Amino acid sequence: MSFRRRGEIVSGPTPQLVGAPSPLIPRAAPNRRAGEYVSRAALAGGTPKRNSENALANHVGVKPSILTSQPCISTGSSDIDSVLGHQGLPVGSSILIEETGTTDFASTLSKLFLAQGIAHNRINPSQPNTHDVLVGLDQNWAKGLPGVYKGSKERKKEKVQQNESKVSVSNIVNQSNDLKIAWRYGLNQRKNESDDDTIDQYPHYNNQFDITSVLTVAPGPHELTCIPNDNLPRTLKRIEDTVIKQPNKIVRIAVPLFLNPLVYQNETSAPEILRFVHGLKQILKKYPNQVALFMTVNLDLYPRNNPLIGYIELLFDSVIELRPFDPQLHDLMERVYKNQPAKIKHGHLNVYKLPILSESGLMCVQEMEYSFKNGRRRFEIEKWSIPVEDEETNDDKKLEF
Repeated sequence: MSFRRRGEIVSGPTPQLVGAPSPLIPRAAPNRRAGEYVSRAALAGGTPKRNSENALANHVGVKPSILTSQPCISTGSSDIDSVLGHQGLPVGSSILIEETGTTDFASTLSKLFLAQGIAHNRINPSQPNTHDVLVGLDQNWAKGLPGVYKGSKERKKEKVQQNESKVSVSNIVNQSNDLKIAWRYGLNQRKNESDDDTIDQYPHYNNQFDITSVLTVAPGPHELTCIPNDNLPRTLKRIEDTVIKQPNKIVRIAVPLFLNPLVYQNETSAPEILRFVHGLKQILKKYPNQVALFMTVNLDLYPRNNPLIGYIELLFDSVIELRPFDPQLHDLMERVYKNQPAKIKHGHLNVYKLPILSESGLMCVQEMEYSFKNGRRRFEIEKWSIPVEDEETNDDKKLEF
């Protein structure tokens, strides 16, 4: 007579519960360092899984979308952020800026996109949190990234701080006088500052840049990686390698002047171009909590009725077109606003796709509803209104009764 334990199966394969560890693969054992664990794939000889969610944790340039609560980053232009509906570009998504004509306003937006990443990365230099990737252009083009705008108040504040840092008798006397009136004005000032901090939870999310200036310190290789486009498959491989080398960081990929003959001198076929864009899309899906894509293309070289551009638009999450005004309309605006040059706009801004919203089936196409202006200090977007030119009246003519 043989005995067996209760619940033991005499014959047949051993059942495996869903989610239970496999008997052939050992459990994740603790590493020598405290608090670290080795995954099953690493114990089996594979590559450990990448945890890109750390790039979003406590990042000063990430905030939830006002529509979907998905983490978003700023494009460098607060007006573009508002047009996208989420007050930014969702992480893991892409935006395509199309432009017609001989202008190059799209390159300004590309520089703002990269400059915003540099500004976030320099908030705490000891703990870098962002890395930029520039495709097709070199470091000389990156030296033209705009600097953060500083108003008159900020410049005066910097001068005051520099003077206060100097040790002098006058500074000591001024400090003593400040202590005397602290009870009267200091408490109220601190209360107002605390209220402002409570209202603005993301003070470093978006910066206002002065497009007429450049960064005082040009971005280095540790902040920006320039990748040539001599071979699209090799370029795609270098982009992914750069993302892998930047763990726990937000990676901003900018592809300005895509397919422009001045930048892409090697002849590329339509299948190669589509495979390249598909590869960028796969990188976004592979690292959805870390990567964002910004691309610009000129429609004079590849019109929207071209099947290649139509297919590329399908692969992007958001599509915006910059269409400069016709010469006749531009002349009309100069006549109407001859005494108010700040009101003169440069063209229409058309919206064809918005991230997440267009995929949900919402009709987000907006044509000739916005106008844009590349001002002296910033890129501005406003609601479009047709300028009305008042006809000149003859004072000599009088109504006869």
